Amino acid sequence: MADDKLIKQVHSTFSLYGLVLSRKLSVSLAKELLNVEEDKRLSWLTQIVEKVLTQNLNDPHVTVENLKLAIEECIRPDTLKATETVLNVIDAFDIPKIKYDLNKKKFILSTVAPDLYAEAQYKSEIFKNRFELLWYRTLRHELFNPPRLGEKKDDWIELVPIEHLLSESKTGNICVMGLLTQLTEGQFYLEDMGGTIKIDLRRANFQDGLIMEASVVIANGDYRDGVLYVEELGFPPAESSYNARVDFGDANTFGGPHNLSLKFSEKLKHYEESNKDGMIIFVSEVWLDDITVLQKFRTMLAGYAECPPIAFVLCGHFLSFPANITSAHKLKEGLKDLRDMIMQYPSIKESSKFIFVPASDDVGSPKILPRSPLPKYITENFRKNIPGAIFTTNPCRIQYCTKEIVVIREDILTKMCRNTLNFPHTGNIYDHYAKSIICQSHLTPLSLSIVPIYWKHDHALQINPTPDLIVSADKFESYETKHSNCHIINPGLFPKNDHSFKVYVPSLDLIEHCAIPKDMDGI
Repeated sequence: MADDKLIKQVHSTFSLYGLVLSRKLSVSLAKELLNVEEDKRLSWLTQIVEKVLTQNLNDPHVTVENLKLAIEECIRPDTLKATETVLNVIDAFDIPKIKYDLNKKKFILSTVAPDLYAEAQYKSEIFKNRFELLWYRTLRHELFNPPRLGEKKDDWIELVPIEHLLSESKTGNICVMGLLTQLTEGQFYLEDMGGTIKIDLRRANFQDGLIMEASVVIANGDYRDGVLYVEELGFPPAESSYNARVDFGDANTFGGPHNLSLKFSEKLKHYEESNKDGMIIFVSEVWLDDITVLQKFRTMLAGYAECPPIAFVLCGHFLSFPANITSAHKLKEGLKDLRDMIMQYPSIKESSKFIFVPASDDVGSPKILPRSPLPKYITENFRKNIPGAIFTTNPCRIQYCTKEIVVIREDILTKMCRNTLNFPHTGNIYDHYAKSIICQSHLTPLSLSIVPIYWKHDHALQINPTPDLIVSADKFESYETKHSNCHIINPGLFPKNDHSFKVYVPSLDLIEHCAIPKDMDGI
């Protein structure tokens, strides 16, 4: 029987950390601590309390489940919890929503129930939420953060709300942040939560990036007679992943079953670093009805048979022709051929995941993002025979150990180039594209008429905090670039770009460009 002194020590230690432990649980824990040497009990008790705190409790009352998990974590620190997955594919409809809470004055997480046919109010909230995310994020940037009392700050830039311009008749050189809109044909406006002002872009100097209608921009210029004559036009500054997590601590912003962010898991980090040969392969436009594509994919499987990859991420379209009445039957046949091919390589079949990300013209869903997975009745047989098969949404998220990966199959770069107000004539177009989506914190920063989105699920395309890798499978040639410590890659069209694909090595944070030579299989 544990003595009262030890029981009191248990209770007081938990109280010291702001936790409430019942008398019954205090006695039970004290009994367990009797098995530990007396001079080590306080150290063990402190460890148990710290493990309880990492469970992100909703209230200070500690339950028996909390205590069991903490003790198990202390006894077997290298054992992964059930939700500490090495590889997890996150459906677009399971992604948490990040929204700014005016009362708490910080960003908060919330869950959104799947609803493809939401009320009209959600349509108006799409751009409101996009703007608020960037507005409050920008205000805490050092360049736009006002000086504190008694502090002198010469390089501070004041963002003037549009409401102030309309109410105070302010004129002169100002800096405004707003949503770029075209309320009347050929006339652009800047809009924020307080109002709208007309802008003149004829003499504007466009900074790097692809600035389009529906972009959130920062404009600097001369405001007079109700018009802002823009001199400089650019994006809000990007925010590092580390800074973006200030509001959330160790909460899981990426999605998945674990309640804490696995990006900070020491156990997963160790596992990731120890698997130096682990790789994830990204292939786009895997035409399952094309014999050449299948033969090239067989060559790829044969090449990796001795060292099976972590996963093959296969992006649509999965047929070489637009959807018609025969598409479902052809896709079923193509998946059967692929299944038979994979089964010839037992090591890959048992070890690797096969993640299927559909494109806009694939069967099963309209051309609206997020797009649902391929229909179950088509994929059922494949899933039964290939244990690592995962049919997911477009876009989707992949968490491998501590790495966060976002995958989207859409011709976004093409659409952004077509709709930009000023096509950049210097620099690499891929760098401009990367800056655009990272600074906008959105995979498709375009108007809904160009890229339709389910109103209630626009947050599924947000990329805040910035992930480690964005795979933007596009019709463009394959490329790789980097912005704000985030890789942005395009695998290229597998059938049309020399059967090229991209390989990501998580342990080294390395991207490799690969292709299957023509002479390897005589094709």
